This record gives sequence, structure tokens and C-alpha cells, in this order.
Amino acid sequence: MKILIYNIAYSTGLKGTLAGYLTNFWRYLFWAPRKNFRNLSEFLKQQNADVVCLIEADTGSFRNRFKSQVGSIAKTLSFPYCWSASKYGPQSPSRLLPTLRKQHDAVLSRIEGSMNTHYLKQGAKKLVQEFIAQDISIFVVHLALRASVRQKQLKELTAMLHECPRPHLVCGDFNIFKGLHEVRDFMDNNHLSLVQGDPTFPSFHPTSTIDLILRSDKIRVKNSGVPQVLFSDHLPVWVEIE
Repeated sequence: MKILIYNIAYSTGLKGTLAGYLTNFWRYLFWAPRKNFRNLSEFLKQQNADVVCLIEADTGSFRNRFKSQVGSIAKTLSFPYCWSASKYGPQSPSRLLPTLRKQHDAVLSRIEGSMNTHYLKQGAKKLVQEFIAQDISIFVVHLALRASVRQKQLKELTAMLHECPRPHLVCGDFNIFKGLHEVRDFMDNNHLSLVQGDPTFPSFHPTSTIDLILRSDKIRVKNSGVPQVLFSDHLPVWVEIE
């Protein structure tokens, strides 16, 4: 099984440069380039993954001409299974605001499975998606920007993982800009190993390893990689497991 995670930044096409953020910030609000989305979708198709986990996907705001990026990618990949949910908590005011209410994380799959949706108590981005297929769980997260909040979220994730009876992966955008030492205790407490340690942000010149795939002891890795593509300010990460 090949699993790919990718923070696509709503397909704004920014590459992580300060100049790009300053001059093209409007893409986050009003207009995601069509050409970038077509290229991103074609890249995902070429990867031939079995499960694609998307962080920061637009599900139909004005920014994306009221069309769902998640649905469009699922159609391009010919994936029969697709789940998405708001990254904000069930009671968050962000769910009522234009554009923000369409900001989702998603899991797309060519193999049959089921989805458990969890929400953390801490942070603005509370969603944790647990995709269960072939007797393993894939947890997809997008952690807070503040280090103190991230540590509280990791403690909540620890409790969640202790309740999981299956071998599992924990993957997503961890936002650990201070370095991998931020997740060492989390990994030790949950017997997790880092699959891929290459930097993933910013995509034009990666220096920070913030997009991670962690595996439990019983999952055996065949291969992994970080494709060097510039469709987002993050780089994607993939792993192939036995």
C-alpha cells in the first residue's frame, strides 16, 4: 500500500517565498490558479498512490469557483472512496464564515475502508481523520502553529493512539518549526518511528521537516520519498508499506 500526504495550501501555487506571500496573498482569499491545480492533479495521478491524504483543500468556496478540489482530484484519480471534513471544531465560528467553512482536510482512497472522525480539544485546527483499511489505521493531523498548543494536542493524540487496537501511521502537517525534538517524547511514548526525515518546507528551498509520516512498530516500510515539486509551499511525502 502506498500512502501520500500533501498540504496543497488550497492550490494557491505559492512556493514559500516571502515575496510570493506578500504579492500573491490574495490567492488565499479570492482566486486559486486553475493551471496550478491541473498540474497538481496530474502529479497526484502520476504518483499511483493507493491512499492520498490532503491537508488544506478547498471544497467549493469562491476562491475555487465554487468547485471542490477534493471531488475534482478524486475524479482525476478515479478513486471510489473519498472523505473530507472541516479542519475546525464542530462549534467553531470559522464553520460559518465564507471561504473558511470550505477549508477541509481529506482522505481519498482506491481501496475500500472506513473513516472515524475525531476532534481535538486544543487549537483552532482540531480535526483528526482516522482512515481504517486492510487492518491498519492512518491518522491524519494538522497541528497548531503555537508550540505550546501543539504539545497539548500531542498529548491528546497519545490518548487516542493508546485506544487504537490496530497497527497505525500518524501523518500530516505537524508545524514543528523548532525541529524534530518537538515530537521525540510523543514518538517514544507511542513507540513510533519516523519514516522520512527530509525537509518539506518551504518547497522552493526546504529547510524545515514539518510534514511527517510516523509508523508504529508492526508496520514494515518498503520505500518512501519526498518529491521535489512546486505546486504548494509544502512538499508531499509518501511511503509504501507491506
